[in-house]
Amino acid sequence: MQELGATLSGNGTEAVNSTAATNSSAMTGFSIDVHPLADPIQAFITATTGASGLMADVATAAVIIVIFTMLSEVARYFVKNIAPKLVKHTSSSLDDELLAAIKNPIAVLFLATGVYLAVKSMDNLSSGLIETLDHTALATLVLVIAYFVSNLLSALLRWYSRDVAPHTDSDLDDHLIPFAEKMISVVVYLLALLIILSAFGIEITALVASMGIASLAVALAAQESLSNIFGAVAILMDRPYKVGDRLHIPGIGQGDVLDIGMRSTRVMTRTRQVIVIPNKEMANTEIVNLSLPDSRLRLQLTVGVAYKADIDRACKVLEEIAGANELVLKDPKPSSYVSSLGDFAVQITLLVWIADYRQDLDVPDQIYRQILARFKEEDIEISYPVMTVLPRAA
Repeated sequence: MQELGATLSGNGTEAVNSTAATNSSAMTGFSIDVHPLADPIQAFITATTGASGLMADVATAAVIIVIFTMLSEVARYFVKNIAPKLVKHTSSSLDDELLAAIKNPIAVLFLATGVYLAVKSMDNLSSGLIETLDHTALATLVLVIAYFVSNLLSALLRWYSRDVAPHTDSDLDDHLIPFAEKMISVVVYLLALLIILSAFGIEITALVASMGIASLAVALAAQESLSNIFGAVAILMDRPYKVGDRLHIPGIGQGDVLDIGMRSTRVMTRTRQVIVIPNKEMANTEIVNLSLPDSRLRLQLTVGVAYKADIDRACKVLEEIAGANELVLKDPKPSSYVSSLGDFAVQITLLVWIADYRQDLDVPDQIYRQILARFKEEDIEISYPVMTVLPRAA
């Protein structure tokens, strides 16, 4: 690659530095000749103060650092205070996110450039020091670019989660965006590290192969965690449940979904205990989602009446009690059936629909209490087993 900037040779020292910079460029592919910028500053300092040699070099380096520090602050101020006013009339928050993403990388880039140029402006630098400086500058530039790209991609994801995701039918993106944001940063900085190692002359082919083997070993060691992550992806794609749904889980009972993470699902039981269940188990278990397709729920209440009771009257009373309850839906209307003939009672099943599955305990309580009162008024006997103890004959 060609050197960036014009090459000036004002004296023998500058020629040596230029030659060293050229050799460094051949080794690293990156070098900047700073003398077109530094020489006028140094000449001005020498003319006004009479300083020369080391003092002029130090003063020139200080002036360059001050200049680029001021440019850094100006760039930061522009991005933070002026640019937002220019885009404030847009309906999207994308421009705001992008400005916030580039604010710090631009400031860091100006500061790093200033330090590099200030040190490079010093005379009588050895070729080894120049080579090290160019290597360091290249590594810094790659890291700043990685910082910028990472911030930029994160800004795009935040914009998507704020402006786009709420209007989509699926909540898959809501759960995957935080995970994707972390993974993007890891990948970007990993690529930056490989580029830096390659620029320093380190062979990365063997390193990449070693990383692949190491990744395989890590995957085998963490297969349980990976199974849970794949289970989370399956749950988020198939959407068998979402946050807020009430589930009936075998061995646990009913519970409300609090959170769906990449490793586990958190469920709060009716006793307000939070249970953490691995996503692998949630994906492979037959779960009843009481919230789907809607919040309606059919309740089945059973009452045993005596064989001598008027069964038709008992069924009618049950339907009247359920129909008068405000929490019971009128469509479908309550219905009662003789479900079985027991050893000591006729079993009558009352089927009622409620609008909210969360009332599955309140409604039966109200109906059973009213059944006891009405059956007593109607002289309908609720049968129950009686044990008779007979004395042993002598």
